[in-house]
Formats: sequence, C-alpha cells, structure tokens
Amino acid sequence: MSKRHSHHSHHDENAPRDDAGSQRVEQPAADPAEPQTTGDLVAQVDKLTDERDHLQDQLLRTVADMQNVRKRLQQEAQQTRQFATEDLVRELIPILDNFERTIAAGESGATVEILLEGVGAIDRQLRTALEKRKVTRIKAHGEAFDPDMHEAIATDETHELPEGTVTGEIEPGYKMADRVIRPARVRVSKKP
Repeated sequence: MSKRHSHHSHHDENAPRDDAGSQRVEQPAADPAEPQTTGDLVAQVDKLTDERDHLQDQLLRTVADMQNVRKRLQQEAQQTRQFATEDLVRELIPILDNFERTIAAGESGATVEILLEGVGAIDRQLRTALEKRKVTRIKAHGEAFDPDMHEAIATDETHELPEGTVTGEIEPGYKMADRVIRPARVRVSKKP
C-alpha cells in the first residue's frame, strides 16, 4: 500500500466539501423527538408557555377557592357560636325571672321556707340548662386525686384513707363532655 493510499483512508476525496474547499463532516440524522427548525422551536416554546399560563391560572383559582372556603367556614363557625350562645341565653332568661320573683318575695316578707323553695327551683332550672349542654359536676369526695380533674388546695393527714384520696371539696369543678371547664378544688389525704 502506498503512503498516498493510506492517506486517503483518513480523508475521502469524494466527501462533500464546503465553499472554502474544506471537507464537511456529515451531521447525523436529527432525532425525530427534537424540533428540527426554528419554527418548530418557537411553536414548542409557545405551547409550553401556554401550558404554564394555564397551570398558573388554575393555581390562582384554587388558592382563591381555598380562601373563600376558609372565610365561609369561619363565618359558619361564628354563626354557630352565636346561635349556641343565643340558645343558652333563651334558657337563662326565665331563670333570671325566677331570681327576680324570689328576691321580690323576700322583700315582701316571704318565709324562709318559701325563699328556699324558690332558690331550689332556680338551682334545678340552671342545672337542667347546663346538663343539656353536657355540663356536669366533677366527682371529687372519696375519689382518688386526679390532677386532670382536681386541684389540691390542702392536705389532711390520716391513716384511715389511702394517700391521695380526696377528703373534701372546697369548690366544685365542672366539665363539658370530656373537657374540664374548671377543676374541683379539693383537700387530699396524706399519711402523717
């Protein structure tokens, strides 16, 4: 083989040349998945821009919808609280009327027995109104001390009860359903 022939093995004389006479390298065929012209690129960018704008618009609408739902829920919660309070007030007004009648009876010279009867009726009315709202008195006397239900105010030294037993109630506690509204203030046993 001559030098010239081996030289041709590196450069093909039949390969196309550009205007300056240098050999052009053939570009591989374009991937069909890629845009092939500037027009295709512009169309692709326009399509992606439209999709982005559409998604941004959807996002803004979703955020606005969520804000509207939150406002509506807040308004409904406020109305529910207002109506619940109004319902309780409707039940308390007749109790207030009975208080006024009992006071008027006392001022007119009613006996202690009549006054106690009036106060007892008021007490029953008030407890009934509270029980409708699941308000109940916390059990205390004789119960094991429970820091979630009781507040220890004092202790009583005794051998007769297990340590940590409620020996007396200083002020009653109340809960609404399972939620403590006010713990019972109590005396608690301890060993001497």
